[in-house]
Amino acid sequence: MKKTVLIVDDHDSVRLILGNILVKSYNVVTKSDGIEAFGWLHRGNEPDLIILDMVMPRLHGMTFLGNIKSSGLFQHIPVVVLTGNENDQFENQVRSMGADGFIRKPFKPDNLRETIANTLRISQTV
Repeated sequence: MKKTVLIVDDHDSVRLILGNILVKSYNVVTKSDGIEAFGWLHRGNEPDLIILDMVMPRLHGMTFLGNIKSSGLFQHIPVVVLTGNENDQFENQVRSMGADGFIRKPFKPDNLRETIANTLRISQTV
């Protein structure tokens, strides 16, 4: 049975590219911002992994990550941050907030698939 990946990104093109890369291996659900994603989660849906953009309108990725990782309901869901930020301190910051993986844009499809597979494997052993 395929695992479900929730992609949260405000750019249609990024959601489309990510979805096309992942659809053969995963059930893919996309949401355009953190508000939509929380609504989907609170309706009883639970992905196996979340790919999260950081810079989004309405609910910034940092706020979404903080809320997910402090939630009793969702904190166990692994989150892979997808960002164009090249600052190593930023990566350390999101990891300290609970991000389970980190991918910089632009990314290579093979690196994306590997990061997701590794993050899912690690989350299942914890």
